[in-house]
Amino acid sequence: MPRSDAMRRQLAGAQREVALRCLPVGGDDYELCFAAPRRCEPELRAVAGALGVALAPVGEIRAERGLTVRDEAGRQLPALPSAFDHFAS
Repeated sequence: MPRSDAMRRQLAGAQREVALRCLPVGGDDYELCFAAPRRCEPELRAVAGALGVALAPVGEIRAERGLTVRDEAGRQLPALPSAFDHFAS
């Protein structure tokens, strides 16, 4: 997941657990998210490079149900963080 230098420092320091909870749901930075087959990655990277747009793979879609979030080492996070729900009643 894309992150700032400040977030990288937090993830490497004593505040790692807080940073892990904040990373997927904190802040007001927004990016376009889309899904594409892996076989299209070379073409997507070429188009992104031509346009000067950064691509950051953040996951994959699998047949299993549910959402799994992993850290940079591939370890599953024990609980998914939650954010403000604009559509909650």
